[in-house]
Amino acid sequence: MSVRKKIIISVLVVIILIAGIVYTVILPTVNEIREISQAVYLERVDLEKKYLRGQLLRKTIEDFDKIKPEQNKLTSIYIIEGEELRFITEIENIANRNNITQDIKLQAERNQNFRGGTGSLPLELVSSGNFINVMQYLRDIEKLGYYFNISNLEISSAKQNQGVNDPIRINLKGSVYTTTRPEAADEDNG
Repeated sequence: MSVRKKIIISVLVVIILIAGIVYTVILPTVNEIREISQAVYLERVDLEKKYLRGQLLRKTIEDFDKIKPEQNKLTSIYIIEGEELRFITEIENIANRNNITQDIKLQAERNQNFRGGTGSLPLELVSSGNFINVMQYLRDIEKLGYYFNISNLEISSAKQNQGVNDPIRINLKGSVYTTTRPEAADEDNG
């Protein structure tokens, strides 16, 4: 055999050997590296999401600690269950101060569609008096410490050409919100 054939055979053997090594060792290793790289990327994305959730949770806890002293203020807008008479008395006192006649319709059965022992009571106030007194009455109702969500307000008069001192009638419909005693709610949560 000539030297030239030996060189060609040697080069072919080396090329086949290199191709075999590339096919059996390098390509599977490259594929594994790609899979590991993808897994690392997905894990990094997952860790970033968990980190952000942790930051959000920490901020939520800090915000909750900041507003905890204000809890009494929030609770004060509710009518404490069993103290509905005090609320009605306040509304009656407002009507008396403003020379208003009124009819209060507070439904006794509470809609318990909220969490934490809170609910709503439908309330309807039908009141009448002169315009100035009615406006002052509405202002005083608005200043009440309780949250009264008005869903409907109707104002009507008995006469076509009404003066300031002629009687007008208002009908307020809405809901007031109630809650159980704070101690009872704490016992339920504890």
